[in-house]
Amino acid sequence: MFLHDYNPALKYGAKILQNEVLGAGTGNVYYVIPSTKAFYADFINNFQQTYSDGSVAVYTDTGDGAAIQSAIDASKGGRNDYVIVLPGSYQLTAALDCTGRSSLHLISANDQDCVVGGVGAALLQQTGAFECLKLEAYGEVAGFQFINKAGYAAITMADGKWRANIHNNYFHMVQGTACHIINISGSGMSHGFISNNRFNTWVGGAITGAIAMTGTVSATIEKNYIVNYSGTMDSAIELGSSVQCLVVDNIISDCGGAGTITNGIGAGNPTGNCLVGNRLGLPTGTGVSGGTANRTFVDNRDAQAGGATPIET
Repeated sequence: MFLHDYNPALKYGAKILQNEVLGAGTGNVYYVIPSTKAFYADFINNFQQTYSDGSVAVYTDTGDGAAIQSAIDASKGGRNDYVIVLPGSYQLTAALDCTGRSSLHLISANDQDCVVGGVGAALLQQTGAFECLKLEAYGEVAGFQFINKAGYAAITMADGKWRANIHNNYFHMVQGTACHIINISGSGMSHGFISNNRFNTWVGGAITGAIAMTGTVSATIEKNYIVNYSGTMDSAIELGSSVQCLVVDNIISDCGGAGTITNGIGAGNPTGNCLVGNRLGLPTGTGVSGGTANRTFVDNRDAQAGGATPIET
């Protein structure tokens, strides 16, 4: 039984959701609701409660995302808490910081039924010079629409924080020099997943890329759609020289030349990465780079011969 099989904000109270849907071992369930919702009063009546640790279940947001941080702050590291954010536009005035709260699930109340990327009923938009979300070990973020600030990443993860899961989100890429939308450095995200997300250009210009892994990361990057409609992108997925990643079944496109992607996937470490089954709607010779021929690459294809020929380098 999975959370995305339900619309918990409409169907279950917090304790029922906790016990009957999420199952044993789940911590507290917190909700964030915009104060402008027509059903706001009813929602408070139906869902508000105080947990045994003194925290409350429902947090009211005025549109700046502060209530999301309040719900995160109420969570406890390692307790396997859920923060469920109801549909709305959250214009963030500060980064959402999950530091110190491992095993925290940050979930949009719907939009997880899409095969790749939610349509964005809960929008997190950066309004200042900061990244949108700092993940913690074993954390999860799913179902959101992100609009980053030009030049700043949407999601980061500190060194030494392992095994997060970033999936089924929709990233509108606001481009800016030296910017990756998901930017993981050090050993952050090791043994984690970045999967089933969609990245689309929102504002044209120059951008470094959609996903970057540097340092000593080992992770799986699979089934993401990365589309650059306008402007220039250096590398859609960039892997550093010490990275060990499995990169599988991603689709990358420059929309027939409407935008420019200089390099689809940079394999980085010549002996540490494996690229399998990626499809790159990019000119011949720009699909993948780095790695070791006959070792790193299995059935990846760019526009060479209309995708008829696997590419090795």
